[in-house]
Amino acid sequence: MSLVVFLPLVVWVMLGFFSPTVLTSVDLPVPESVIASLSLIVVVAGFFRQWQWFYWCAWTAGFYAVIQLGLQQPLSQQPVAVLYEALPVWLSLTAVLLVLIKLPVLFSINGFLLFIAGGLFPLLLLIEPFSGAVALLNPSEMLSLAGEFPGVGTALWMTAMGGGWATILLYRQASAFRWSQLAAWLAFMVFVIGVEQTEASMWAVLVVSVSFLLALADRMLKLAYIDELTGLPQRRALMSELQHLRKRSAVCMLDVDHFKKFNDRYGHEVGDQVLRLLGRILKSVSGFKAYRYGGEEFTLVFSHNNEEKLKDVLETVRSKVANYPLALRDPSRPEKSRKGKEKRGKQSDKKTVKVTISLGATTKAPGDTPDSILKRADENLYAAKKAGRNRYVMR
Repeated sequence: MSLVVFLPLVVWVMLGFFSPTVLTSVDLPVPESVIASLSLIVVVAGFFRQWQWFYWCAWTAGFYAVIQLGLQQPLSQQPVAVLYEALPVWLSLTAVLLVLIKLPVLFSINGFLLFIAGGLFPLLLLIEPFSGAVALLNPSEMLSLAGEFPGVGTALWMTAMGGGWATILLYRQASAFRWSQLAAWLAFMVFVIGVEQTEASMWAVLVVSVSFLLALADRMLKLAYIDELTGLPQRRALMSELQHLRKRSAVCMLDVDHFKKFNDRYGHEVGDQVLRLLGRILKSVSGFKAYRYGGEEFTLVFSHNNEEKLKDVLETVRSKVANYPLALRDPSRPEKSRKGKEKRGKQSDKKTVKVTISLGATTKAPGDTPDSILKRADENLYAAKKAGRNRYVMR
């Protein structure tokens, strides 16, 4: 789903390369369409309190302003040519900086200053001495063999940096928001290559805007269906899945044994540790879809009703949880990660606890509804607890 944010960019590039007349035939008001697209992102992001998008909107607006104010004259003019050489360098530096820094809360002094800086930093390119200094960092001429192949250097640079950026995002399994940042940078780099195309800057901003909106949609979908603590789909997604349950399928309810006492004794932070651990273990075992039902309860949905296979999987889940030594976090651990690592390295006798779960499973019967099969699985879960916990019951 995250890679969908590149769809607007791909469509724009394909149309520009194979059918540029389609783009030129679209008559959109400038700059009204740009202002409207960025305003839409601000309104949607603000409504859902996703303030991090505001910083990237400021960055986008800033560079669009630079293009409109500084690149509307022929590139044969010296100041314009220097600005054109400096633009991709400053685009890249500011984008990387915005990616690397920890974005503060928007309604704070640091957040307000960063928002203003995101919009004003691009405008530094309009200062000739500054753009001249930045232009010296542009490797495009060297990559294009001393200018013999114009545009090739920028394309190679874009490919190398974009490829490295994408590799990091893939490795980190990044969110759609992170991918949309790469899409935004690529859109402006495509503008640099196709600067002479009609209204290329407008299309670049529209592509960026749609990419951001797709990332916002992905974020909203995850907020609605994904449990933030465990990373598992939550109850709403489960009920949707149960509406389309196959004839040969099975459902299991499980929860953490004595979770309330565990919370009372060790605190809610450790309780969250337990739930995160359970989420990781459930994602590591194949053969079912795992959901967080609520509280310390989880639901497993199987696409078959083979009892022997079901028992093997249930036992695997039970034993993985029971045999995992959960190291309790030290409440006095320093906030800063470096000091925390140093302190953890000196601790050889961390306190660990064992967590157990009880499971109740059942196969789908003719006439079952989502409520009836969940109720039967829940009854089996209760039977497992009554029989001594740390076990599964299936019938």
